[in-house]
Amino acid sequence: MLHIVNHFPLQHSFLEKTHAGDTVILKDDAVYALTKENLRESFMQKSFSHFNLCVKKSDLLLRNIANHELIQGVFIIDEFDEPIEYQSHNVAFLSCN
Repeated sequence: MLHIVNHFPLQHSFLEKTHAGDTVILKDDAVYALTKENLRESFMQKSFSHFNLCVKKSDLLLRNIANHELIQGVFIIDEFDEPIEYQSHNVAFLSCN
């Protein structure tokens, strides 16, 4: 399933709605959840390792977050790539806003 999240901090209840292999696109302030300095909690770090994590390039630029500040394995999508990313999964959407 594809999940779209735009709030930070992430709630633990969000993880209850996810399954291993799900794709999570973090937008707006949710991109802070994927920075190395904010991912100190081992529970969240272990949980994130089971997802396909994506962030929008524009959200990183607006918040002055460099690529090297993100945890390993995060896919950065351009505005141009975003519709393609959604279509390629051909799955249901769940927006956690």
